[in-house]
Amino acid sequence: MRTHTRVAVVAGLAATLPAALLLPRGVAAAPDPLASATLVQLTEQDVPPLGLTAYSGTYGRAVSNAVGDVDPGDFSDPDNMLSRMSIATMVTDTSAAASKYFGQAQLTAFNLFYNGRDLVQLGAAGSVGSMDSYAECVPPPIGPIALAYNRTDANQLTVLGRPATIGTNVYDITGADLGLATIGPSTLTVVVTPHQDPAVQAFQPTAEAWLDIDASGVLNDTGGTQVYSGPILHLRLGEVHANCAAIVSPSPSPSASASPSGSPSPSGSPSAGPSNSLNGSPSPSATTPAPPVSPSGSTPAPPVSPTTRPPLPVTGSPLGPLTGAGLAALLAGAILLYASRRRLR
Repeated sequence: MRTHTRVAVVAGLAATLPAALLLPRGVAAAPDPLASATLVQLTEQDVPPLGLTAYSGTYGRAVSNAVGDVDPGDFSDPDNMLSRMSIATMVTDTSAAASKYFGQAQLTAFNLFYNGRDLVQLGAAGSVGSMDSYAECVPPPIGPIALAYNRTDANQLTVLGRPATIGTNVYDITGADLGLATIGPSTLTVVVTPHQDPAVQAFQPTAEAWLDIDASGVLNDTGGTQVYSGPILHLRLGEVHANCAAIVSPSPSPSASASPSGSPSPSGSPSAGPSNSLNGSPSPSATTPAPPVSPSGSTPAPPVSPTTRPPLPVTGSPLGPLTGAGLAALLAGAILLYASRRRLR
C-alpha cells in the first residue's frame, strides 16, 4: 500500500513541476513613447456621391521611446498622402533629453485637394499660413511639469476658398463648388477644434496638442433628393505628445528586498557587517564559535540557522489546467498515505 501511495505522490509532483516551469511569464504592455509627433493624419469616409472611398493615412512621424532618443522625423510616404495634399515647409521632431521631453510639428501652406479644388487650405491666395504644435514635460525630480500649445493663423484657414474659424462653420454649396454636376444645393459643415493640454504650464505628467478639422454634409442631387448625410472626412494637423508619467512613480528595484538593511540577520538583530546582496543571505561572521559540550562528553550538532531568501518574483502567470491536475494528483496521494498509516495502526 505504501508503494502505491508513494507512486501517487511522485506522479502528482511530476505533473505539477513541469507545468509550473512551462507556464508563460506575464507579458507587460509596451510603454507609451516619451515623446511623439505626427504632422498630418487624414481619414475619409465612404461617400459614393462624392466619389470618395474609405481611406486612412498619416504623414511625417517622429518618436522618442527612451531617454536620449532624438528623432528628426520620417517623411517617407507609404500611405501616398502627397497625392491628396501639398505642404511648403514642414518640421516633425522629438527629443527625450534627461532634463526635458518634447514633441514638435510645424508646417506652412498646407492644402488638401478634392477633385481639383482646394478643399482645406491653410493660407489664403497670395499668402502663407502656418501651424505650430508643441508639447513638453520636465521629468522628476524637478517635475513633472508640462506645457502644450497649438498655434494657427486663424484668419488664413479656408474651406473651398471660404474663411473657416475656430468652432462650427456651415456652408451652402452646390455641385459647382465640388466640380460635380450631379450634386444640387447642399450643406457642408466644418468644425475646427484646437486642442492643447495644459495650455499653461502645470504640474502634471503629460502634455498634448493638435488641430482637428472635421467635415460632414447633407448632400442632395440636382432634383433635391438627399443622397448622403453624415461625416465626410477627419483631418488632424500637428499631433504632439510628451509623457513623463512612466517615471513619476518608479517601481522599487528587485534587489531592494534582499538588501542588508531590509533583511534580518539569523539572530534577529541587524547584521553589523556587509551581506551578500546577490543571493539575499547574510554573510558569515569572521569567527564561528565552537559548539558547546554536553555533560555526557559528546558534542551535539550545532543548530541549523534559517537563511533569509529573497521573495520569489511575481510572474503574473495564470494557474493552468495542467498545474491544477498535478495538484489534484498530489492531494490524492497524500490522502492515500494518510489512509494507509491508519490501517497499519
